[in-house]
Amino acid sequence: MKFGVFQNQYYTPGDDFEVTDLVEQAELMEDLGFDGAALGERHVHEEGVVEPLTALSALAARTETLELATMAMLPALYNPLHLAEKVAMIDRLSGGRMRFGAAIGYRERELEPFGVSLDDRVPKFMESLSLLKRLWAQDSVSHDGEAWSFEDVFVSPRPAGSMPVWIGGHADIAIKRAAYRGDAWIASASSTTDDLAHQIGVYEDSLEEFEMDRADNDVVLMRDCFVADSLEDARETIEPHLLELYRMYARWGQTYMDEHEVEVDYDELEEKFVLGSPEDCLEKLRTYEDLGVDQVYLRVQFPGQPQDVTLECLERIGDEIIPKLD
Repeated sequence: MKFGVFQNQYYTPGDDFEVTDLVEQAELMEDLGFDGAALGERHVHEEGVVEPLTALSALAARTETLELATMAMLPALYNPLHLAEKVAMIDRLSGGRMRFGAAIGYRERELEPFGVSLDDRVPKFMESLSLLKRLWAQDSVSHDGEAWSFEDVFVSPRPAGSMPVWIGGHADIAIKRAAYRGDAWIASASSTTDDLAHQIGVYEDSLEEFEMDRADNDVVLMRDCFVADSLEDARETIEPHLLELYRMYARWGQTYMDEHEVEVDYDELEEKFVLGSPEDCLEKLRTYEDLGVDQVYLRVQFPGQPQDVTLECLERIGDEIIPKLD
């Protein structure tokens, strides 16, 4: 199983987080043997967020081996030609280490400023994704669609190699879309173990239906994680920051939470976390590996969490967990 880190991107009042912290983390991750670093996409958040493509460009310049991924961008919000150029350039800067993760989005407040409604996000996503894949692979692209039209356009330089496309989704139809349209499925951090067992089954059945090779199509799981001497120590250190993130999700109307309920409870979310001693965390990670997870991206920094605490957690994962699951 491969290990990556879904890096923090939230500025919150009163904390010392700065985007340059991500560079320090990525350099340490590379030294420790992590496989990848990923950033998501957010807009119109009072807390402030890290813009993923600019940040990944910086990580490309400061690392040599880490795979760099968006988990996930919202291609419906962009002109596909412009987006294809930006992603291709990060791939060139990094020597072919870029992976493009995409999703349809769920937050109306985030979509509407870009002229995208909840109703048209799926068709625009599908049209954009098709165009992006063609632009990264073909010498010339002409297209007359519902949202965009192009005549003899191209990206130059194109990506260093083929651009892996990862697609996120929680519902069965979204998972089937990932199987048909992408090279990997990004499983939601909200999925329970039972959810994952069902969802991975849907993904593998869909790959078989589309006559695609499971070995060429990864399951990528996101999980919130913190490693300490014990579960009690982990909770004491991380719980205030971890639950603040879920309060933010609740305020934003996360689809798997009640958008009107901003109080969250650790016990209700516990199954979705990888917290505790190295042995505790290894037990959960082995369960995911047995289910069929190929890559796990761990989020180890949460709003307001200090950098030194984050670096220490990364070191423990690199020293005490990754070598036992390689």
